[in-house]
Amino acid sequence: MRIAICDDNVADRKQLERLLGRESDKRAASEGIVFTDSYGNFRALLDCPQQYDGYFVDLCQTPEITGEILLQELTARGVQSPVIFMCSGIDYRLQDLPAQAHFLDKPVKVTELSHLLNVCRDAMGTREPLIELRQEKDTLYVREADILYAVEHKRMLHVQLTDGREAICCISNENFFAQVESFTAFLSPSPKVTLNGRYIQNFGFRKVIMRDSRSFKISPKVLPYARQIWEQLKSSDLP
Repeated sequence: MRIAICDDNVADRKQLERLLGRESDKRAASEGIVFTDSYGNFRALLDCPQQYDGYFVDLCQTPEITGEILLQELTARGVQSPVIFMCSGIDYRLQDLPAQAHFLDKPVKVTELSHLLNVCRDAMGTREPLIELRQEKDTLYVREADILYAVEHKRMLHVQLTDGREAICCISNENFFAQVESFTAFLSPSPKVTLNGRYIQNFGFRKVIMRDSRSFKISPKVLPYARQIWEQLKSSDLP
């Protein structure tokens, strides 16, 4: 289990590191080591937050950031793990935070810390796999159900999302499909196209018509699988 600490109070940050180290020693034989990384500011944490199974956060000395803003930033980067706000100078319970947020009072009680580590551990098995869409200036992390289709054009992959956004990635469709092939909803009807079968609206002669009415040619070899996926997923809930 990997845990991130983001606390702008050095003494508090070091104390939590020690407490988590002791918890790691207790759990090592039965659950494995608890690895901890510490950050003194939230921007450093936001560089690569997806690797962590839980976050312990307190930013009392950072006026431009609130718990709500930090959680929004983490969520935008694909974070699904519990975020534990440590209440001291700021009572994060008074902020409008979603169920992903948990709370821990300072000074920290070992029993409460242990309980919240259990929350992080239990959440590890429930996280939905995310797909990385690496653009020139930023990276999106999306669910399988967020992708409508992807089309390679002039060596760039244009990924159409269900919310209307388009991600433009420097990757071939062949490499992209290799990344998402484990998701059964995806199929590649031609070398430069990947479709999400759950959003097929209908079939024409050697083509599929997507939910947004865009049509794509489909290889006869892929057509049976496309129909199979369509039958399996057409009644599922759509975002």
